[in-house]
Amino acid sequence: MFFGILMWSVFIYAFRRGGWEEKLAITGVTVSAYLSVLLREPSEDPFGQVEVQVLSVDIALLVILLIVAFPSRKYWPLWVVAMQGMTLLAHFLPLMPNMLPWTYYNAEALWSYPTLVVLAFGIYNHHKAKISAGLATS
Repeated sequence: MFFGILMWSVFIYAFRRGGWEEKLAITGVTVSAYLSVLLREPSEDPFGQVEVQVLSVDIALLVILLIVAFPSRKYWPLWVVAMQGMTLLAHFLPLMPNMLPWTYYNAEALWSYPTLVVLAFGIYNHHKAKISAGLATS
């Protein structure tokens, strides 16, 4: 529940104060969050094997974030791409012997929160730069 509130708060903030990079990134994060829930297959051991559908959603999000990062002159997209890369690596934890399933779950979900925080700081800095340049009002 906290993640949903934080995600939608950043979403609204991005569309009120952010630039195209922030808007595209938070849209990708929001869509991927919902797709991950919808595509998760119910099973008796949900984190005991690699979830291919959720992995594919995370790969698609990484591509979107790379599309944002390559032309951007801002710092935050690289941080967000790195965190998404760590999420992708977490998908392969079930392949390690004796790995506890909750470790996979925590490693996969761990990077979602700092991603939103970094994105919120990116939106703040974008808006601050617009105000400094005289292109926006507070």
